[in-house]
Amino acid sequence: MPWNSVAAEEAVYLEHFHDTVRDAIVPVLAGMGYALVELALGRRKGATRVSVVIYRQEGVGVDDCAEVSGMLLPRLETIEGMMDVSLEVSSPGIERTLRGPTEYAIFVGRGVRVLAGAETEWRSGIIERVEGGMLWLKIGREHKGFALADIRKARLDDSVEVEEAKNAV
Repeated sequence: MPWNSVAAEEAVYLEHFHDTVRDAIVPVLAGMGYALVELALGRRKGATRVSVVIYRQEGVGVDDCAEVSGMLLPRLETIEGMMDVSLEVSSPGIERTLRGPTEYAIFVGRGVRVLAGAETEWRSGIIERVEGGMLWLKIGREHKGFALADIRKARLDDSVEVEEAKNAV
């Protein structure tokens, strides 16, 4: 079978299962107090690899990842048609690159650096909300909105939270 035909077959397989996997795990994660940040599926030698990034305000540690893995893997193994499932569960990391409005909303209250529009300098602040096509940040004592369409890059930045806590004292 030609390579591009195999690649197309794999893409169809993964696309088919992406929504099925999401629908199976989101309620479990929510019940455990976690938000799903990212879901990726891959195939290698006939096996299905599922990678899940989870978040909760209190943080996510190794024990949390192990507990979530223990809850999700049996559920994934029961999905009809998925072959030889392996699961990786991780936290978003302290400098995660944010990928759009859904992630901005998940990380409300967290520090972020934003590069928007024609600006050449990163702006740092605490995510307040995502509303009406805007990302609102608390930057020091001011509140600034950035049009979501103008955001070129955004990254979590816990140093903003540390600085905010120092200034609050």
